[in-house]
Amino acid sequence: MSVFLTTSGQIIAPIVVLIGIGAILHRAFRLDMNTLSKLILYFFVPAIAFVKIYEAKLSFALLLQVIGFLLLQFVLLLILTEGISRLFRFSKGFSASFSNSVVLTNNGNIGIPVNDLAFRHDPLAMSIQIVVVVFEILVTFTFGLLKASAATKGLLGSIRHFFRLPVLYAIILGLLCNLLQLSVPDFLWVPAKQAANGMLAIALVSIGAQIASVALKKNTWLVVASSFLRLIVSPIVAYGVITLLGLDGITAQALFIASAIPTSRNSAALALEYNNEPEFAAQAVLVSTLLSTITLTLCISLAGSLFP
Repeated sequence: MSVFLTTSGQIIAPIVVLIGIGAILHRAFRLDMNTLSKLILYFFVPAIAFVKIYEAKLSFALLLQVIGFLLLQFVLLLILTEGISRLFRFSKGFSASFSNSVVLTNNGNIGIPVNDLAFRHDPLAMSIQIVVVVFEILVTFTFGLLKASAATKGLLGSIRHFFRLPVLYAIILGLLCNLLQLSVPDFLWVPAKQAANGMLAIALVSIGAQIASVALKKNTWLVVASSFLRLIVSPIVAYGVITLLGLDGITAQALFIASAIPTSRNSAALALEYNNEPEFAAQAVLVSTLLSTITLTLCISLAGSLFP
């Protein structure tokens, strides 16, 4: 019970509060959603991508293990969501948002504090979590962006659009600075760090604003299905992949917990940017975040006993 209360009170509750503030602000002032989307995609996301990649400190062996797990889990979840989309004949736009709501996770803003709490500041566990965050950033703004934009721009148009986004160059710059151990001047590092720290608030407020403008009952069963896949099926898939790869200890525990993190707020931002069922995407983020107060607690409890 104490773990449940701590996780809910210290991690999930503040996130829900920010979403609620966004909803209240939008009701009161009718926020410009297009401006919010541009601000997130072209400023805050490149900042957090650069900062997280630059700060990552990992051994090569650990990197290979974690990336192997993440790639295999990603492929299995993608096959599952694509199969469901074909079975129910979703439109291209809805298929893009549905897949992104399952395969893209909020392992930065939620996963990092969850990891810190569950493993009590263990440096190995946090190093694993940083790899997960970097992988999520790369997947979000390669696969996730191409999937979202292809529904409206077509594949060639979405590829051209991708190469115009600053996040790509932020990732490359972060990797180069990290690998070459280059020092970033304070006049650049301080604003980048401040922008990265502000990502959580602006992203969740924008999600709240999206939610305030739609009826929560729309596409209810699909929102529930998305949350079920993200919060229940994903950890089950993760358990199978961890067993297959022979991972154990803290590595296995950290990856298992990371697999249960709720839907990424970036999936909602991409849906809004490309008008791919933004109401569904916003609801998927909200519902999965709320339900994760229960499922995350269960996964944290199970991790130690499953992977001693």
